[in-house]
Formats: sequence, C-alpha cells, structure tokens
Amino acid sequence: MQQTQEHQYFNIRPSFIALILASAIAILIFFHSVVMVCWYTKACGVAMDPINRFGHMFDLNREMNIPTWFSVIQLFVTACSLALAAWVQRLRSRSAIAWWGLAVIFFYMSLDEATDMHGLWRIDGYVVPGTTQALFSWIIPAVFVVLIIALIYIRWLITLPRRTTILFFIAGAVFVTGALIFEGIGAVLADETFFTPSYLIVSTMEETLELFGILIMLYAVLDYLQGQGLKIALVPESPS
Repeated sequence: MQQTQEHQYFNIRPSFIALILASAIAILIFFHSVVMVCWYTKACGVAMDPINRFGHMFDLNREMNIPTWFSVIQLFVTACSLALAAWVQRLRSRSAIAWWGLAVIFFYMSLDEATDMHGLWRIDGYVVPGTTQALFSWIIPAVFVVLIIALIYIRWLITLPRRTTILFFIAGAVFVTGALIFEGIGAVLADETFFTPSYLIVSTMEETLELFGILIMLYAVLDYLQGQGLKIALVPESPS
C-alpha cells in the first residue's frame, strides 16, 4: 500500500510582503530623522557620541549605507518580479516586450542606486535656474527620459487589469514626485552645507517618496502575478 504525503502550503500574500517592507522603511525614516535632529540641534546628550560615530549609516541623503542597501535590494527584487511576469507572459504566448522593458529599467535603477550612475547625466557647467549647485543638473535629462518612457508605456498600461493599471500609475506618480519634483525643490533650497532645516525636510520627503514608490510598484507586480495564478508559498518538510 502506497503512502501519500501531503504538503501544507503557507501562502505569502503580496500585502504581507508590502507590510514588512513598509515597516522597514518606517524604521529607516525614523532613525534618519533622529540622526538629523541630533546633528542639527546637538542636544541629544549621551546619545551624541554613538550618533556621531554611526549616524551616517542611517542618513538617507548619503550613499553606501543601510538605506542605500535596502533601496538597491528593493529595486532588484522589483526587477526580478517584472522579469518573472515577462516570463509568464511568454509561456502563455502573449507579448512580453513591455514587461521585459520594465525589468531592464528597474535593473538599471538598482545599479544606479548602488553606483550613483545618474551623476553621469549631469550637464557640465550647467546650473538649473534658481539653484546654485551644478550637481542637480541631471534632473533636466531625467525629466525628458521619464516623459519618453511614459509616452511609450501609456497605451500598454491601460490594457492591463484595472487594479494593476491604477497601482502602476500610483507607484510612478509617488516615485517621480520624490525623485524629480522634491529633488528639484531641494536643489532650490540647498546651500553649500546641504544642512539647512528646509533642505533636510525636503530631502527626507524625497527619499521617503522614492522608497514608497518602489514598494508600491513591487506590490503591484506581485499582486498582478497572484491574479495570474502565481503565488509565493512556503512548503514545510513533511514528517517521515
């Protein structure tokens, strides 16, 4: 008599993944805010010594630290999810070009976050009107790139399920608001120290919107895949 073994599947819902990531983002923002307040006021007592030593590891405005690492991973996972969606479309004999294109874009964004490649987009010797720092000149070509991508994808987006279309639009709006609009506001407010209260507030909002924009995009893709019948699940080993 053949004994059958049953496996119990524990489905991991996209909403659960989004909740975990949102909590992680909230923690990063909290530590960043504490560090900024302590650095600016110099009134955090005995906490000043560890904050001075380790605070840069939680500074959202810096590179090569914990928030950067988190953002790189979040972008990379989103790119992988988009590639999986493209693969699913191909298996079902549907057009996957748009999905592959988005996967490439997010892979590039992940690489850019890790290497600060958008610095190569800066226009030598050009300062955005109303600003004093040439390092913000990358915003100009970035605006054109975003507009071109939006024009290319707009017709494809409206062919997706309504829920996915709405989530994609929200993700894009949140991310672009942070990455371009608040970056532009920060460029106007920035001085040579990059440490005025107004600039710190705007730059924190910028990074927050970017992180949540990526999170919404990842949730949208995972939610779409779930609607296509794909689920993330844990399968515990069955007892002998």
